[in-house]
Amino acid sequence: MKYLSFSTALFLLVLFSFSSCNDSRDINDINWIIGEWKGTDVNDLVFHEVWENDGKNSYTGSGATVTPDGDTIFKETLKINLVEGTPYYVTIIPKQKGPVFFKMIKGDAHAAVFTNLDHDFPQSISYILQNNNKIEVKLEGLVKGNPKTEHLIYERVLPTALPPSRIENSNPTKADSLPKEIKINL
Repeated sequence: MKYLSFSTALFLLVLFSFSSCNDSRDINDINWIIGEWKGTDVNDLVFHEVWENDGKNSYTGSGATVTPDGDTIFKETLKINLVEGTPYYVTIIPKQKGPVFFKMIKGDAHAAVFTNLDHDFPQSISYILQNNNKIEVKLEGLVKGNPKTEHLIYERVLPTALPPSRIENSNPTKADSLPKEIKINL
């Protein structure tokens, strides 16, 4: 029986560990989050998020919750960026002491999961892409020691179509039906 040297075994162990790890936390894998998203909950509150790529290997955004009457009851500034090489979801809420950081533990073509076990609620924020125009946002954590989960379904706000422009057509039937120019000499 042939044995591996200690250094060869250690090299293979390290190589296997890195290749099987599949870190799945590349910030560029979640570019599907870019866009404008809207959803409502059972109380008819409207949740709204807008995300864009700021061109610096990060995403900036904003979130708001609005009542059916149009009053804004919650507002936050959002960012997903690298902090010392690790992707973080950062939220800044007015009247709060500072930003709250959630470390990305998963980021791929279908989901982005961020955690901060030291935060009150939520401790986990998950964005799950259901299709190109729908995402589920799941907020999880403990409230007074009891587990709590909130699910929000957002739909992509698609740009509205521009009104069709008047196209000059060489078809005589259509051209004849257009108003004629009137010339008046004064």
